Amino acid sequence: MTQAIDFVKFCREILKRLSDNDIRIDDYRYVDMYNEYRELESHGLKKEYIRKVLAERYGISESTVFRVISRLEKCVKT
Repeated sequence: MTQAIDFVKFCREILKRLSDNDIRIDDYRYVDMYNEYRELESHGLKKEYIRKVLAERYGISESTVFRVISRLEKCVKT
């Protein structure tokens, strides 16, 4: 059985880069939401409307949608 420390050691560099760039480990859950956001935005829908729709669809608050989108859109340090 693998211990958590073994997994952390294996992923250490990736975890460090995520942390250095204020990307949360659980942001992986929002990749589909982010893609939907970009798709709806490309159709010319207003950002406020998109946040409301996605918040309802994913069962999160509009402010969470805003924060997640902001984190995932920013440029990262490599």
